[in-house]
This record gives sequence, C-alpha cells and structure tokens, in this order.
Amino acid sequence: MDTPLRKLTLVCPKSVEPTILDTLEGLAPDLTGYTSQDGYGRGSSMNLASTTEKVKGAMRIFTVMIVLPEDGIAAVLEAIRLACPRRQISFWTEPVLDFGHLQ
Repeated sequence: MDTPLRKLTLVCPKSVEPTILDTLEGLAPDLTGYTSQDGYGRGSSMNLASTTEKVKGAMRIFTVMIVLPEDGIAAVLEAIRLACPRRQISFWTEPVLDFGHLQ
C-alpha cells in the first residue's frame, strides 16, 4: 500500500521567506512542487511584527502548501526548524483524499 498523501501548510513571517524557499529547494529528495502565497496574519501572537504591523493589527506572512507522502513530513519540518531556529512558524497537516492533474 502506498504512503498516504498529506497537505503540509507552513505559515511564516515574510522576513524568513528566502530562507524557507532556499531550504525547500535544497531538500533531497526533491519536492515534486509546492505553492506559496503572501498574506497577512492576525491574532494575539504577533511578537515578531514590526511597529507598523502592530499598529495595523496584521503581520506580513507567507504561506507554503506542499502535498507529499506522509512519511516525508518530518524531514521537511526538521529542515525548516534547522534553517530558521527561534522563529514564529506555524504548521498543520491535512489528509489529501485525491490528487491528480486535469488533462
């Protein structure tokens, strides 16, 4: 039986985007792909926000979404943890019920 697929979502401060993306690009084996997008994070945990972001009530963030086999998640998280220690990075996983490409 194949390893189940999961979607790993990472939510990171915008300031660490280059480090995160470089880390993902350097993983072995290579990821088959991922999506990233910019956004704003809101909530009570804004300790890395700039003064301007605190006044606005939103911190610049970027989100990375990766679909990968469940047994590859730990390696990705460990690589991110080593590349960005002591940073405010949130993650969660979700089951992927189906995955494919439209032809």
